[in-house]
Amino acid sequence: MGQAGDVFEMPDGSQYILRTPTAATQGEYVEFEWVFPAGTFAPPPHLHPTQVEEYEVLEGEFDVLVGDEWRTLRTGESASVPVGASHTFGRPKQSVRVRNFHRPALGFEDFIERMSAVGKAHNLRDANDPRLRIYLAMLWKEYPETLQETRTRERIGMTAAARVGRLLGMKLG
Repeated sequence: MGQAGDVFEMPDGSQYILRTPTAATQGEYVEFEWVFPAGTFAPPPHLHPTQVEEYEVLEGEFDVLVGDEWRTLRTGESASVPVGASHTFGRPKQSVRVRNFHRPALGFEDFIERMSAVGKAHNLRDANDPRLRIYLAMLWKEYPETLQETRTRERIGMTAAARVGRLLGMKLG
C-alpha cells in the first residue's frame, strides 16, 4: 500500500496524489487529490456497493453526474455520492484539482495504484490507446466490492473487453 504523498500517474496525464492512505485510517476511508488536465478520461457510470464517494473541488470546475443529475462544481464546492448510486464525472474542459474520499476505503487505493503500475508496465501513454480500455476492464473486474458498472451496455462492454484481454494473453503485471 502507498504512503501519503505518493503520486500515481495515469496514461491520460492525470495524477492521483495519495493524501491519506487506507492504512492510516484502519480502512475507514482513503483520501486522494486528483489533478486532471483538460480532457482527462472519465470512467463509465458506476456504483460503489458499500462506499460513499465525496468530491471537493480545490481548483477549477468539475462536472459530476449523481443518479440522473449533472452538477458543475466550482472551487470550494462539494458533492457526495450515496452508497449504491450511479455516478461518474465528465471530461474536464480545463485542468482541475479535486479532493476525493471513498468511505470505507475497501480496494480503491489498491485499484488506483495498480492502474498506474499497469500503465507504466505496458507503456500506455495516451488515453486513446485501445489497450488502455482492455487493461482497465481487466483490472476493474478484480474489484467488484469497489466498482460495478450501472448500465447494461457498460457491463457487457467491460466484460467483453476483459475477456478479449485474457484471450490475447494480456497480463496486468
